[in-house]
Amino acid sequence: MNLRTAIPAGLIDIGTTALSSFLVQAYAVRTFDADVLGVYALFFSAYLLASLTPQFLFLYPLEISSLQFPRPQRISLLSRSIQLVGAAPIVAAVMATITFLLARGEVDTSIILRLALTSAAVSVTAPFYDHLKRMMHLSEQSGLAALTALLQLLLVVASVAGMAWVGVDPALIPLGSLAMAQGVAAAIGIGVIQYQQVAAVDLHLSWLQLIRSGRWLLIAGLVPAGATFVAAATVSRLAGVDKLGFAQAAHVAARPVLILATGLAAVLGFRMMEAGAARSRERGSRFWRLYSLVVAGGAIVYAALVGFDWVGNPLAAILPRAYEVGGLVAVTIVANVVAALIKPPRDELIGARFEPRVASIDSTAALAIVIIALLAEPLQAFAIPLGVLGFSLIQVAAYLPARRALYGGGLSSPVEPGTEVAS
Repeated sequence: MNLRTAIPAGLIDIGTTALSSFLVQAYAVRTFDADVLGVYALFFSAYLLASLTPQFLFLYPLEISSLQFPRPQRISLLSRSIQLVGAAPIVAAVMATITFLLARGEVDTSIILRLALTSAAVSVTAPFYDHLKRMMHLSEQSGLAALTALLQLLLVVASVAGMAWVGVDPALIPLGSLAMAQGVAAAIGIGVIQYQQVAAVDLHLSWLQLIRSGRWLLIAGLVPAGATFVAAATVSRLAGVDKLGFAQAAHVAARPVLILATGLAAVLGFRMMEAGAARSRERGSRFWRLYSLVVAGGAIVYAALVGFDWVGNPLAAILPRAYEVGGLVAVTIVANVVAALIKPPRDELIGARFEPRVASIDSTAALAIVIIALLAEPLQAFAIPLGVLGFSLIQVAAYLPARRALYGGGLSSPVEPGTEVAS
């Protein structure tokens, strides 16, 4: 599949997946009052951390190691993936319990319990669902990934509408419907793949070897996610859980910028990793220019339309809570743009096997998220997007010199045996 067909499929995949997330979050923003929305935001942060843990422990290392095989054969590694997601229920239960204890007393206990149960459920389904679609893209089956995402969207719409119609408790609907849709869509996607005739490959790596091979990515991925969770808990304590609710509403309104970036990254991300592995500055720069032009251009148009509450802003009526704090959506959009634009050089360094450098940069940058959250009393809801912005600016200051050194010969770390990239 060439870029002309892969990019639209990637955008459909991530766009519909993000639309599914947007719908459930928009339901939460419109249905919950500010205090409940803040507790929901805390559980949402816990779900993100819990779902990323098995991905960074096992699944991302498997995806990177799969680059040594020809693209069509990479999908056969899914049989190994299924064995590796057994840690998801354990992590989900731990994070749901911790968040339940942190949120206790903020709102009615029955609401907290329902949010805890559904956040645990989606923390189990999300890791494999996300990994499944990434493996489809890696195997040049972006069209199948797009169809899987479309199915999830249809299931989310039906689930939210159906549960609301029959009178299910609102606290069960957002994350509960997302978990159901992901589980069913992933199961059907696996069923389709099983009918394909693909030559099987095997990494011949144990789960401990996968963890060791991805230990730096584990740090790079989980430290920022952990910092985000700590920041959410800190803001809820220092500024009030309602301020966290306002920040969550603004995040939902600003999310399409990340949707666009993630859709492009689904198709271009592994190509930038391949460019880094091959030390091809020309290929890396070509993909980065394409990515940056689309993301920056889209973000400018989107910010002009929905950055502020004005008569031509369609989101002001759909998500009025996002605009209760003036300028919060605009600041969140800016933070998201900076975060998105620095992703390509990070992918290049990962492809070149410089995970220790990536882990060091991301872990250092994550300190900004927590430090700014500690200023939540004066910053109020702005502490959340400003933390993201601080994190991203530190990444910019570190990744750009690292990329120049990579292609200029200033960094020398040969590709590990058995990880050469195939096409």
